[in-house]
Amino acid sequence: MYEDGKGVQKDETKAVEWYQKAAAQGYADAQFNLGSMYAGGRGVPKDGAKAVEWYQKAADQGDTVAQLWACPGLVDTLSGGGEEE
Repeated sequence: MYEDGKGVQKDETKAVEWYQKAAAQGYADAQFNLGSMYAGGRGVPKDGAKAVEWYQKAADQGDTVAQLWACPGLVDTLSGGGEEE
Protein backbone atom coordinates (compact mmCIF):
# COMPACT_ATOMS: atom_id res chain seq x y z
CA MET A 1 0.00 0.00 0.00
CA TYR A 2 2.54 2.63 1.11
CA GLU A 3 5.22 1.18 -1.17
CA ASP A 4 3.10 1.77 -4.28
CA GLY A 5 0.90 4.62 -3.04
CA LYS A 6 -2.31 2.60 -3.45
CA GLY A 7 -5.05 4.36 -1.50
CA VAL A 8 -2.50 6.44 0.42
CA GLN A 9 0.33 8.79 -0.41
CA LYS A 10 3.41 6.84 -1.47
CA ASP A 11 5.86 6.60 1.43
CA GLU A 12 8.58 3.97 1.18
CA THR A 13 9.84 4.66 4.71
CA LYS A 14 6.38 3.98 6.12
CA ALA A 15 6.14 0.87 3.92
CA VAL A 16 9.36 -0.42 5.51
CA GLU A 17 7.95 0.23 8.99
CA TRP A 18 4.87 -1.87 8.22
CA TYR A 19 6.89 -4.60 6.51
CA GLN A 20 9.13 -4.77 9.59
CA LYS A 21 6.12 -5.22 11.88
CA ALA A 22 4.66 -7.96 9.71
CA ALA A 23 8.05 -9.62 9.12
CA ALA A 24 8.66 -9.76 12.87
CA GLN A 25 5.37 -11.66 13.14
CA GLY A 26 6.74 -14.23 10.68
CA TYR A 27 4.88 -13.24 7.51
CA ALA A 28 6.94 -14.53 4.60
CA ASP A 29 5.54 -12.01 2.09
CA ALA A 30 6.55 -9.13 4.36
CA GLN A 31 10.00 -10.68 4.85
CA PHE A 32 10.43 -10.92 1.09
CA ASN A 33 9.20 -7.35 0.57
CA LEU A 34 11.55 -6.08 3.26
CA GLY A 35 14.42 -7.85 1.51
CA SER A 36 13.44 -6.10 -1.70
CA MET A 37 13.41 -2.71 0.00
CA TYR A 38 16.94 -3.28 1.37
CA ALA A 39 18.17 -4.62 -1.98
CA GLY A 40 16.94 -1.52 -3.80
CA GLY A 41 17.63 1.02 -1.08
CA ARG A 42 13.99 2.07 -0.99
CA GLY A 43 12.89 3.52 2.34
CA VAL A 44 16.13 2.28 3.93
CA PRO A 45 19.82 2.52 3.04
CA LYS A 46 20.80 -0.05 0.41
CA ASP A 47 22.16 -3.10 2.21
CA GLY A 48 22.71 -6.36 0.35
CA ALA A 49 23.48 -8.33 3.52
CA LYS A 50 20.20 -7.29 5.16
CA ALA A 51 18.35 -8.02 1.94
CA VAL A 52 19.74 -11.56 1.89
CA GLU A 53 18.92 -11.98 5.60
CA TRP A 54 15.25 -11.13 4.97
CA TYR A 55 15.06 -13.15 1.76
CA GLN A 56 16.47 -16.13 3.67
CA LYS A 57 13.79 -15.83 6.37
CA ALA A 58 11.11 -15.90 3.68
CA ALA A 59 12.88 -18.75 1.88
CA ASP A 60 13.00 -20.77 5.09
CA GLN A 61 9.21 -20.63 5.08
CA GLY A 62 9.02 -22.01 1.56
CA ASP A 63 8.88 -18.82 -0.53
CA THR A 64 10.37 -20.13 -3.78
CA VAL A 65 11.21 -16.71 -5.23
CA ALA A 66 12.96 -15.76 -2.00
CA GLN A 67 14.96 -18.98 -2.25
CA LEU A 68 16.49 -17.63 -5.46
CA TRP A 69 17.13 -14.15 -4.04
CA ALA A 70 18.71 -15.51 -0.85
CA CYS A 71 22.00 -15.90 -2.74
CA PRO A 72 24.27 -12.99 -1.66
CA GLY A 73 26.05 -12.71 -5.01
CA LEU A 74 22.77 -12.52 -6.91
CA VAL A 75 21.44 -9.65 -4.79
CA ASP A 76 24.63 -7.65 -5.25
CA THR A 77 24.77 -8.29 -8.99
CA LEU A 78 21.14 -7.47 -9.73
CA SER A 79 20.82 -4.52 -7.36
CA GLY A 80 23.79 -2.67 -8.76
CA GLY A 81 26.82 -3.98 -6.93
CA GLY A 82 26.06 -4.00 -3.23
CA GLU A 83 26.46 -1.08 -0.86
CA GLU A 84 25.98 2.46 -2.08
CA GLU A 85 29.14 4.40 -2.53
